[in-house]
Amino acid sequence: MAAVIVTGIAHLVIATWLDRQLLFILAAGAAWITFLAISAYRDPTAPREWGFTRLGFGRSLRLLLPFALLAVPATAGYGLLAGTLLLSWRLVPLLALYPAWGLVQQFLVVGLLAGALRRHGRLPDGVIVAVTSLLFAAVHLPSIPLAVVAGLMGAITTSVYFRAGNLFALGLFHGWVASLAYFFVLGIDPLAALLGSGLWP
Repeated sequence: MAAVIVTGIAHLVIATWLDRQLLFILAAGAAWITFLAISAYRDPTAPREWGFTRLGFGRSLRLLLPFALLAVPATAGYGLLAGTLLLSWRLVPLLALYPAWGLVQQFLVVGLLAGALRRHGRLPDGVIVAVTSLLFAAVHLPSIPLAVVAGLMGAITTSVYFRAGNLFALGLFHGWVASLAYFFVLGIDPLAALLGSGLWP
């Protein structure tokens, strides 16, 4: 849990303040993939307990589908009203690529943090959902629209995780909704911004 919080702080410092998003994604992704590999070596059942399993995938998709369908007109409608709607073919590759990073984020906040709070704590599920929602929102500041979308998404994915226990579906949902939020709500091409940020100042 401490490592998850440190990762969140590192995101604010490296990705947000220093604008080195690519550096953060590569470093955080490598660190947590290494953690997952070592954990699986020591305890082969650990990844499955966290949600890296086929079980619950279909149920998770069914629970997430209404929210995913609602996200399209909601984000596009906001973009039209706010004048931020960005239509580009680059949305397609982002929809394919972003779920991998979304899976990492869901693993950290939902699989590890929320899962640990539920297994080892005495907090009601509603309080844990609120905590993860606020954490997702906080790490996406200072953009208020993005923080709102992230907070809502965190509440939805944590609730679905508690019911179905699958991370793969959450990663897909996270990646697709985040892609729509960047292009439609923020009017930003994150692929261009990511490559433009580079690795070093």
